[in-house]
Amino acid sequence: MASGRDRRRYPRMRTAWPVIIESADGRVGVGQVVDASLTGLRVSTDLDVKLDTPLTLRVTLPKDTGRLEVLVKVVREEPHGFGASFLTMTDGEAERVAPFVTHGDIRRWARRVAVSLPIRVGTGTEQGDVIHGRTVELSTSGCRLTSAGQLSVSDVVVVELPGPEVGSTLRLPALVWEAYTGGAVVVFANLAREEYLKLRDFLDHLG
Repeated sequence: MASGRDRRRYPRMRTAWPVIIESADGRVGVGQVVDASLTGLRVSTDLDVKLDTPLTLRVTLPKDTGRLEVLVKVVREEPHGFGASFLTMTDGEAERVAPFVTHGDIRRWARRVAVSLPIRVGTGTEQGDVIHGRTVELSTSGCRLTSAGQLSVSDVVVVELPGPEVGSTLRLPALVWEAYTGGAVVVFANLAREEYLKLRDFLDHLG
């Protein structure tokens, strides 16, 4: 995973994410994240906040990938909002935000393991289609895979692969980042902490 210095290489990207803002004194407001990066974000809101104020933000991420709760510090006051830097951004949280704010192949952040594992990709279609395939590379950020069916960029899927214990399964929500004939690259977008730790430990065992 990238260090704080590495994360500064990435520019802010325009966004439109709903956010609930909670200040340390108990005031609560609503707003919209208008741009974001791996180091911070800019929020449009009518809530009055002051420089250096710590805030808790509950951000609704796009594509039905859930909510992100982070602690930030206000680093810039604006007429109708503020700029803030992340005070707490774990590797798992950064990996959830990354697909929406970075250019290029974000898999370069995480150590990749070349491994061929049987997988099932649930596409969430009305027919309940499941596409079978195999991993080519796997990391805590996502995987490159071969598949018997066609996936499309921005599809929200669930990747199922064998877990670290005999008979166990990892079920990993993901976004399709790239798609091509016979395969795809997917990014894990909303991992529960337990699943993230299982995946990390599994990769340590493989690698």
